[in-house]
Amino acid sequence: MKSNLFFVAALLVSGSAFAQNNSQTSTSYGNRNRVTVTQNGRDNTAVARQNDAAANGGGSSGNNNQVSQTQTGSQHTARTDQAGNAQRAVQTQESDVSRGGNNATIRQGLGGVGSTGNYASQSQGGFSLNASIEQRSSYNTATQTQGGRNSSASIVQSGGNDNLATQQQSSYSLAVATQQGARNKSLQQQSGELGKQAMATVRQVGNSNEATQLQQVTIDRTTATITQQGDFNGARQTQLGAAEATATQTGNYNTATQQQSTVYGSATATLTQTGSRNTATQTQDQLYYSGTATATQTGNNNTATQTQTRTAFVSASITQQGNRNTATQTQESGFSQAIIEQKGNRNVAVQEQRLGSSNYGYISQDSESGGNYARQRQLGGGNDARTYQTTGDNRSDILQRGNDNQATVRQD
Repeated sequence: MKSNLFFVAALLVSGSAFAQNNSQTSTSYGNRNRVTVTQNGRDNTAVARQNDAAANGGGSSGNNNQVSQTQTGSQHTARTDQAGNAQRAVQTQESDVSRGGNNATIRQGLGGVGSTGNYASQSQGGFSLNASIEQRSSYNTATQTQGGRNSSASIVQSGGNDNLATQQQSSYSLAVATQQGARNKSLQQQSGELGKQAMATVRQVGNSNEATQLQQVTIDRTTATITQQGDFNGARQTQLGAAEATATQTGNYNTATQQQSTVYGSATATLTQTGSRNTATQTQDQLYYSGTATATQTGNNNTATQTQTRTAFVSASITQQGNRNTATQTQESGFSQAIIEQKGNRNVAVQEQRLGSSNYGYISQDSESGGNYARQRQLGGGNDARTYQTTGDNRSDILQRGNDNQATVRQD
């Protein structure tokens, strides 16, 4: 085993190691330091610490430092700790698809010292990969790219605003992003061949945050989860293949969009919003098996829209509790079913189930007082359509055209 240790107070450090069981550690203090490490082979370790006293609880600080760590082969470990502002860390690990076991870690802004405007990038290829980035304070950027199988990526950005997290993965992958603060953005992209699974999770606490998840795995099941707490947040989930999407938002003026398209397999979309003036949109297209969409909103002045097209078994459900809420459902039929339930005053529900197959409907509005409205259309198929409204200034409108038909309207 070889071990190289560098203590630096100025400009530049570089090192190269070949074969296996090499270890390189560099420690630097101050501003504009640069560390470059290249390792080839197996079981190598690269560690870089800049402004080490600050990173471990001391009072030292420095800015504009750079670390570059490159490892080729398998079972490598790369670690970078930086304290200060405008720091830059880049880690690259490559191995062939049958080997790997590489681990990469970047920590920026540790030790309680103010740290803004940092950049962290991790790129890994091969098998059984693990990458993690932790950044504190504001205006930080974190990017993770994994191009192999059995990958895990984690980004944590806390204690600041205007941070950006980007994660890209393929084949049997797990991505987790956690952000605390305002105006943060998270982007997760996962793609893979047939039979490759993917899981993505975003957690955001604060206002005016954005979370976007894109999963493109044709057959095997993908899972996407977004949890946001605060106001003026936006969540977007797009999935291709057998998919499960969950979005939970707590606060006001939030927007959530779920879009699923699959040739084979089933799709499930669940959206929960608590607060007022929120908007929920769910779209499911080309479902080979079942498609289930559920939107639950609690609060006032909320809007929920569900659209299912080119569908197979199909199912949809909207539940709203509060006043002046609007729910809209559209199905291009399939085996059909669509349920809207609202509880509160001045709510509006619209349903439409178009041409072909088994249909069903059901709208129920429960109001203590004031202008509710319900509309159902069914144009062909097995049909059924029921509207129950209880108290208030109710209205109802049902239109059924072709096939078996049946309509029930009950107003109390």
